[in-house]
Formats: sequence, C-alpha cells, structure tokens
Amino acid sequence: MLFYYPEYYRKFRCIAGACSDSCCIGWEIDIDPDTESFYRSVKGEFGRRLNENISDGSFVLAENERCPFLNSEGLCDIYTELGEENLCQICTDHPRFYEWFGNVKEGGIGLCCEAAADLILSEDLRLSCEEAPDEECEEYDPELFRLLIAARETITAHIQNDDELMEAVNGALSFAEKLQTNIDNGEYDMPEWGRSIIPQKADIRGILEYYTSLEPINEKWIPYIRDCISRTSDNIAVDREHLPYIRRIAVYFIYRYFLKGTFDGEILSRVKLALLSSWTIAHLWQLEKLKTGKCAHEDRVRIAKDYSKEIEYCEENIEALSDSFYELDMFSSARLIWLYSGL
Repeated sequence: MLFYYPEYYRKFRCIAGACSDSCCIGWEIDIDPDTESFYRSVKGEFGRRLNENISDGSFVLAENERCPFLNSEGLCDIYTELGEENLCQICTDHPRFYEWFGNVKEGGIGLCCEAAADLILSEDLRLSCEEAPDEECEEYDPELFRLLIAARETITAHIQNDDELMEAVNGALSFAEKLQTNIDNGEYDMPEWGRSIIPQKADIRGILEYYTSLEPINEKWIPYIRDCISRTSDNIAVDREHLPYIRRIAVYFIYRYFLKGTFDGEILSRVKLALLSSWTIAHLWQLEKLKTGKCAHEDRVRIAKDYSKEIEYCEENIEALSDSFYELDMFSSARLIWLYSGL
C-alpha cells in the first residue's frame, strides 16, 4: 500500500500544556473496544480511576467538559501513567486523519489543532509518499478515483499558483460544476479548465448570519460571530498580506475532502466548502485586524483553528452546509466568486 501525506504531516508534534486550547476539552471522547478492555483490566488505584470514569464506551467528562484525565498542567494522566502506546485510538490519531482507496492511503493533520494549524498555514501543500502495510478499505470506483485524483491536482495547482486568486476560484468552481455534471451523467471525462461564471454580489452579513444557525461546539462561538456581524460590511476588503494563507487553507480543504467524492460522487459541494471556508476565515482575520490593530500569525492560527473546530468537526454542520450549497442562493458559485474580488 502507498501512503501519501503532506510534507508537514511528519513535522507535527503535540505541544501539550503549551497549547492555548485543548483537544481534551469540549469533545465526547470515544474509546475503541480493544483499549477499553485494556483499561478495564488495569489494577490498583489508577485502574479504579479508569473504571470510574468510563461509561458507554466514552470517558465521563468532568466540569467544563474536560476529559477526567486532563490534569491541571494540561497533560494526560493516561499518557504519563500507562505510556503513549496505551492511549485510545482517537487520542493516538488526533488531529491526524486518514482515507483509504484500495492500495492507496492518504493522511494529513486537521486544522482544528493549534500546532497543526500553525504548520498548515506555514507551508504550501507538497505530498510525500512511502510504502505502508496493507489495510482494508470500503468498496470504491477505481475509475472515478483516478479521475478525481487528476481533478484535485488541477484545482490545487491553480489555487496555489495562479497570479489572481479570484480567477483561480472562478476556474475551480466552473471546473467543479462541469465535472459534477459529467459524474452525475455517468461520464468520467475531465472538463477543460476555464473561468466561465459571471460573479454576482454576495451577502456578507447573510453568510455570517448563516453560521449562527449551525450547531455550536463552543458556547463562545455564536456570540463571537454575532459580534463579527455587528462590525462587518460589504466594503471590508481582505488585505493581500493574508493571500498566501488563504490559498493554503483552501488547498487544505480540497486535499482533505475532495477525494471523498470517490465514494458518493459529490464534489461540487466540497469545492464550495473549501472556498467558503477559506474566505470566511480570511474575513474573520480582517475583522480581528480592524478591532485590535493587528492580525499576527498566532491570531490567524487561532481563528482558523476555532473555525475548523466549529465547522469541520461537527458532522451535522458539514451536512447542513452541503445541503445549503445547493439550496441557498447566497452560496451559488457566482456569489462565492464575488467574495474573492480584489484577491
């Protein structure tokens, strides 16, 4: 099996107590069956503590939705007591993600983690490849997979390299619309790249309002978005200094989600997710700069990480957006392109 991953994937290291956030707070943490069986077998005082804090295959969260094994120094007591090799699977993997396609495995790191977001924003996407042990995967269409691999390379190259990002966005959405039509008709033909959509003015406040209708993960998220709505207007332009980071976020989303279309044939909504998300994060960066006078790298990392946690890591929110990309005019390709005016 061939394992593909971004070059920065191997550079990731959890910064533990140095992190300003924690992946051990605010999440339901599921325990895989093998690890739970091991935890149930641990003896002594720590074994008693494990058994008291596991219920229905998950850790029983403490006050403020903290994992009961997250100590006051921001470190994991299971890690220090039992070793890294005895963490449950989700804690071992996070924020890493994986997808399998026959004899191909892809992996990466998720934007929802502060240390991972720092890497994603700091480097262009370049893939590495190595041999890996064979693993099982669900059934998929190899022909469609090959088409989408080539299509993803095309979209990524334009977003990363085109001089004008707005033209790259127009090309990506035009290309994705034609490709989606081909797939829907059972035709696995690669469309030509071209910018064929006339932009239409978008409702920026309406887009931010939409986010308040989604399921919040952190109780501070919706008040934050509402504050952003109160300070936004159509004439707030995103500084071009953010341009390299906008491109990297868009490419991150394309890399992570586009090939999932191999299993369901859906690719247009995933391109829209990438382009809406990268613009929204950039707009929040600009509002941060207008409010505080700056938006430094650590601010960009924090805002991108918070957005990812709220949107990417809630399945209901991803599904709601996927539906809305087809149902709501505010998310038409023409209006999404307009958001990138001047970039």
